[in-house]
Amino acid sequence: MNFPVINPLSVLPEIILLTTSVLALFVALFLPERRGQILNYLGIVGVLASIAVLPMLWAKVQVGFGGAIVADHLSLAIDAAVLISALAALLLGLREVEPGADYVALVLWASLGMMVLTSAVELLSIFLGLEVLSLPLYVLAGFRRDRTTSKEAAMKYLLMGAFSSGIFLYGLAFLYGATGQVSLAGIQTAILQNFTVHPLFLELGAALVIVGLAFKLALVPFHQWVPDVYEGSPTPVTAFMSVGTKAAAFGALVRILTVALPAGLVHWQPVIAFIAVLTLLFGNLAALRQTNMKRMLAYSGIAQAGYLVVAIAANSQMGIGAGMFYLVAYAFMNLGAFAVVSALSGQNEEGADIASYRGLVYRRPWLAVAMSMFLLALASIPPLVGFPGKFYILRAAVASGGMLLAIAIVIGTMISLYYYLRPILLMFTHSEDATELATTSHWTAHVTVGVMLAGTVVLGVLPGLVTGVLQHAVHAIYGL
Repeated sequence: MNFPVINPLSVLPEIILLTTSVLALFVALFLPERRGQILNYLGIVGVLASIAVLPMLWAKVQVGFGGAIVADHLSLAIDAAVLISALAALLLGLREVEPGADYVALVLWASLGMMVLTSAVELLSIFLGLEVLSLPLYVLAGFRRDRTTSKEAAMKYLLMGAFSSGIFLYGLAFLYGATGQVSLAGIQTAILQNFTVHPLFLELGAALVIVGLAFKLALVPFHQWVPDVYEGSPTPVTAFMSVGTKAAAFGALVRILTVALPAGLVHWQPVIAFIAVLTLLFGNLAALRQTNMKRMLAYSGIAQAGYLVVAIAANSQMGIGAGMFYLVAYAFMNLGAFAVVSALSGQNEEGADIASYRGLVYRRPWLAVAMSMFLLALASIPPLVGFPGKFYILRAAVASGGMLLAIAIVIGTMISLYYYLRPILLMFTHSEDATELATTSHWTAHVTVGVMLAGTVVLGVLPGLVTGVLQHAVHAIYGL
């Protein structure tokens, strides 16, 4: 009997996160309840350690667990986005949620699942990553047990998440039934050599897999859970899931479509393009009527997912590279915006009400300027990072012959200008009776805002700092 080679290096960042989470739970047994913040700092150290080992793994592709897990440039690039979002969740959680081992462990476990999902190259390990990512997030969404909206968010996320996981599992089962293979490369070989049992099973499996990941990406019409879950969840959790979940689902979708179903991608390209256009237009239109910042950013996130899927629909190396860059841009822009909301919010999350931002520049100038920069970046205003990110996707769409996709991107961006500029105008409008927001903010919130703002500005001016690295991730997908 031949046992598969484990190769711990293939999951070294995940091992660090798991070890940190177990250590946090153990330390909590001996720590006074009032010193729970120490556990958050322990989690932050674990995340930073995981980030530190990523460059070491970059030099050589690591394969583990008998080929079920691959730590290649694609997975490592997405791991960086996931870990940055986890770091933001832990930093912001020091003030917004009651610190403790449970919060730290749940964030680290969800991050571990996201990272497994993007590095998995077999059907079983893909589903394992999806479930490990989902279960902690269901609990985190309802972490504020004293708020009805948080309980509602957890219940809605649980029901919709379980439903989407079931659809995804059925899709994986059909792919296995059609090809007799569990590895993505094996499925590709079976399709190319026409070893499939029945083409209908293959098409049905591909459709269900796309639908299952569309729930995680919040693509229309599988987006219904997003506004209520984003609004009801604690702001650090909302920031975490808005970036980390999208990054993991994007990586899994890219890997499945380009590795397992390269021939099927051409067949599904019109469907994916239609969903992308519908998503970016609906998300931008729905955001126009929002009066809550978290709900506005939720619909904005739906639209941003549409732009990401346009990059996939381009069906080219240029498109995947553009999507990877936009994912990095989105991480800095969105985490920064939610960090400002967190910094301005007390226990009642008054910082989520857009009307309360009136005259903010006269009371909290640093946060007002930072939020303005993040919103302008999301609106793709140069020279911030959103502009090159959107430009790369637009160029990939035109190069692939998708003029309708390019037109949809332009229209969606023009619509978004209204709801992104409205809070900025409010912040710079003087008002004597403006709502007083939280007067004190934890220093970690300001650090998070500063780091995200630096990334938003620097990568907007010098996108070449990461485009070369991301090109290696594209090569990993296409085997170059």
